[in-house]
Amino acid sequence: MRGARLRKVQAVHRRANKTGATTVNKAARFVAVAALVLGTTACQAPPAGTDGDLTDDWRPLAAPTFEVPDVGQCLKSEPRSPFESHFYRATPIACDAQHALEVVLVGTVEGPAAAAAAPPEPGSAGYQAAYAACGDAADDYVGGDWHDGLLGIDVQLPTKTPWGGGQRTYVCTVYGSATGSGMMALRKGSLKGALAGAAPSALHCLEVIAEERSDGFYQHMSAMNPIDCAQPHGAEYTGSVVVPGTTLPADDKLHTMMADACRAKEAAFLGLTQSQLKSRSDVQVAWYNMSQNHWQSGDHHERCFVTVPYKHPVHASLKGLGQAPLPA
Repeated sequence: MRGARLRKVQAVHRRANKTGATTVNKAARFVAVAALVLGTTACQAPPAGTDGDLTDDWRPLAAPTFEVPDVGQCLKSEPRSPFESHFYRATPIACDAQHALEVVLVGTVEGPAAAAAAPPEPGSAGYQAAYAACGDAADDYVGGDWHDGLLGIDVQLPTKTPWGGGQRTYVCTVYGSATGSGMMALRKGSLKGALAGAAPSALHCLEVIAEERSDGFYQHMSAMNPIDCAQPHGAEYTGSVVVPGTTLPADDKLHTMMADACRAKEAAFLGLTQSQLKSRSDVQVAWYNMSQNHWQSGDHHERCFVTVPYKHPVHASLKGLGQAPLPA
């Protein structure tokens, strides 16, 4: 019995020694292979023309470039809202071909706005600074206050992708309008000097497209189209006014403010005092309502017009009319 137990213990030891040897041998072979691989890597020369360092030869990516038009270039583009702030990619075109936009300034966003992660949004200080610079450049380009012409301005800022690539340039353009509202229109020819000398783009007399109101004047004006003052017309431009304040007034307050300001313009245009103007029942004032987009641009100018009765169009300018009757 003791001999059987001894043989069993010896058999267990033999199996244990055999398993241990196998494990040691596998580990030894792994170490040997690893040493061989490391030795080969350490001793093998790098390929010709390289230094074996994979981290020091990456060339930095070239800075992105952005094409911008030059001042004086006309741009092939379709009429659109002038208060779309994002960069509008338009193709340069000869000014004697049909186009909408003409470049008057290529500016740069500066100050805190330039350090922002995104381009300036309408209503922001950066956007309003660009719009103000655009207005000044447009005045110089056309030879007068662009508000007094059949004109408008448009500021085109980079979109988010070019902005993220370092683009800080904005493009300011002036455009011609076919109506007193300043709506963008296609045209041929340059607008440079358009308000100087004979001022071919100046606002004067306008044909009113509207319905007759119960008091005999106009309601629901859909358009005021420029027309020669010798032709029958119902309205004439008297000048622009600035709506004061830091926030766009409510409709009723804005209406009162605009009526008072435009009556003052009308009186000066006709050559009347305020009391003399009140005694005339054959003239009234009109204006276009200011939109939120317009207000956010920072330019709070609005245009004023004198109107005559629906059934009494006039065939001459009313400037300096005084207390004389309306012309036939």
